[in-house]
Amino acid sequence: MTQQHVHLVGAGLIGASIGIGLTAAGWDPSIEDADASAEQVAWRIGAGRALSDAQSPSLVIVAVSPAATPDVVVASLRRWPDAVVTDVASVKGPVAAAASAAGFGARYVGSHPMAGREVSGTLAAQGDLFKARPWVVCRGEATDAAVESVARVARVLEADVVAMDAEAHDAAVARVSHAPQVIASAVAAALGPLAADDVALAGQGLRDVTRIAASPPGMWSEIARLNQAALERTLDHIIGDLEDVRESEDIGAALEDLIARGNVEVARIPGKHGGVQRDWTPVTVIVPDEPGQLVRLLQDAASVGANVEDISIEHSPRQPVGLTTLYVLPASVPQLVEALEHAGWTVASS
Repeated sequence: MTQQHVHLVGAGLIGASIGIGLTAAGWDPSIEDADASAEQVAWRIGAGRALSDAQSPSLVIVAVSPAATPDVVVASLRRWPDAVVTDVASVKGPVAAAASAAGFGARYVGSHPMAGREVSGTLAAQGDLFKARPWVVCRGEATDAAVESVARVARVLEADVVAMDAEAHDAAVARVSHAPQVIASAVAAALGPLAADDVALAGQGLRDVTRIAASPPGMWSEIARLNQAALERTLDHIIGDLEDVRESEDIGAALEDLIARGNVEVARIPGKHGGVQRDWTPVTVIVPDEPGQLVRLLQDAASVGANVEDISIEHSPRQPVGLTTLYVLPASVPQLVEALEHAGWTVASS
């Protein structure tokens, strides 16, 4: 099958990652950015080449800020009258409405790769960012050929193509993506009254909950404005649950109910490679904060065939050691603990 000429408008994390991934797959994408320095970096790291005046792409992928996306999509549809245009913004309804109002609905396909990092910018790009991740495609008014041109890019990048209506997509991401950002940031902001010594008491639970609280504020303010109605409905739901706990005559019983319902729902969150979640047992090891120790620990775990599903590291603020937790299948635990202790490791818990 003949390769499409894909042109990327925007050389940030997502745009450059798409470009690097397509280049690695043998495609020849082009890329541009309003920021000349970001554009040149994208060319140098293999995210694409410059687009010549004589060329007309067959597919344009708009990867700019959420607030700018509707206008840039419409401008791209006008600039390249024979091209299919898609975008990667995390809210789809307003962009589709803009394309339709401009009379270009048949050539616009909404899409949203559900992937990202806590860091942004061209230099943070990774060609494998989308592997095994959902890539939502919203048909709208588009033709079959237009939808296929977008889905093909997602498949080349080894993403999992998911067809959705734009409105259903926006309602879903408000709960699975946008609200978690709000909650993580709210929990982090609640640390404000604490002194440094108080914050030093933080355990892995706080780190897990606030991991995404370092996200760029400006981008999220744009997302919130674009998806305001769905986000407000989601926050109303969460606030209602929290108020039920706060106002209950028996706060323990109310919290128990909330946590029990959370147990049911968290089990529905896909696990590794999008599959069903599995039960993993944590094995926590005291690791000296010295070069090479973590690698040695993982090698010792691998020596007995333990498949480490996940890993977390909690540093002690006052000691030159860290607590490293390996998550493995329950059946692997006895043999793993025995091997680690034989190798000289101190297993704190399992």
